[in-house]
Amino acid sequence: MSISEFITYIEARLNSKDAFYAKSLDDQLARNQRRAPAKRWNEVKMERVIDKQWKELLTNVYNQIRPQINKELPGDEAWLNFLTQDDFLESIDESVFEIEFE
Repeated sequence: MSISEFITYIEARLNSKDAFYAKSLDDQLARNQRRAPAKRWNEVKMERVIDKQWKELLTNVYNQIRPQINKELPGDEAWLNFLTQDDFLESIDESVFEIEFE
């Protein structure tokens, strides 16, 4: 499974994406207030940064589990087996809900 396929699969099954975006937006707004007025970011820039943070989070998850995938199974079957076992998706969802920004 490629990283883009993984991200699409995960995004379709997680409920925590909106919560992540809301927390990240609050963090970016707070950071923006601390910037000098001339250096403050507009909404588009903040949205790009939040999108990048989300993709980085999912890329990190992908890179953490990739070595654990059974390479002997054909196609995406090994990935799907791993992702559907032991409440993996629920665990990721809970972890994303618990993320705190500093």
